[in-house]
Amino acid sequence: MRRKARSSGWLSLFLILLFAGTAGLVYWQAFAPAAAQSTRFLVRSGQGVRETGDSLRARGIITSSPLFSAMSRLIGTDRRLKPGRYVLPTRASEYRILRILACGGEQTALVTVPEGFTIRQIAARLAREEVCDSASFIAACRDTALLRRWRIPGATAEGYLFPDSYFLPYGIEPEAIVQMMHRRFLEVVKPLLPASQPPDPDPGSLPPDAVILASLVEAEAEQDTERPLVASVFLNRLKRGMRLQSCATVEYVLPQRKAVLSQSDTRFESPYNTYLHAGLPPGPICNPGRSSLQAALHPARTSYLFFVARGGGRHYFSSSFSEHVAAQRRYGQRPPTGVR
Repeated sequence: MRRKARSSGWLSLFLILLFAGTAGLVYWQAFAPAAAQSTRFLVRSGQGVRETGDSLRARGIITSSPLFSAMSRLIGTDRRLKPGRYVLPTRASEYRILRILACGGEQTALVTVPEGFTIRQIAARLAREEVCDSASFIAACRDTALLRRWRIPGATAEGYLFPDSYFLPYGIEPEAIVQMMHRRFLEVVKPLLPASQPPDPDPGSLPPDAVILASLVEAEAEQDTERPLVASVFLNRLKRGMRLQSCATVEYVLPQRKAVLSQSDTRFESPYNTYLHAGLPPGPICNPGRSSLQAALHPARTSYLFFVARGGGRHYFSSSFSEHVAAQRRYGQRPPTGVR
């Protein structure tokens, strides 16, 4: 009897000490000072506690993934971690992070796509905002079945994704993003179409090569007032059988983008290189905004054949080569800068 009573006493003492230690750990975790710095963290739908803890540890937000998992089971949050984006303090206690993750984070990201972004640049921004993987988005833009379904000509969706701000749920399928941006493109194009065009636009209803021309205008012009003039230069050169000699088309295919092209760059072999090949490039070189689409559909009527940058995002336009050369000298430009 004494031995049994003594064993019960030891068990009680052990339970008391265990309870006190657990309570102390929870108390210390709850009131431990948080770091002043913070970082963004995404919990995806279906992500488990162990995977979350490992990711938090790798990001330097917590110090122990096993303690995070044990604490989660202890306080009952192992099944209540909510997906979403959070702003978490770095080097915080596991308890504090668990309490934050049990409250729920942002479910959507506001992603702004600037005018003139390529599909690769859009993909990089989506990945940076943790909306979707960049490679998956590019693959969706090249999915021939999707392109046929949406009647997008060419090999990619380049040029047919409208630059705008979008609220995108975390974990959204890349195909849904492409479709959303393409629908916005059609909405913007509809009121810009000439009166003779069909009222319900699709890519097939646009004037031939209008989107390609709009992408060149977007890449070359910075001021909205100059976009119709730039469009007129390209169209006038096309009518005369002159090569467009647009630096932007070369920059599109170079392995690395350059602020200023060299003579050797202009000899880079590609069907997009308008220094080597006559006519428009085979497809858009970026995704144009409304002003560039407007300029391509309604260009100015001019005799201009050349333009040269003169600073401040503006250009000098000329109708003769001699005038263009004089403008290049005046503004300190050397070929191949601008259109020649």
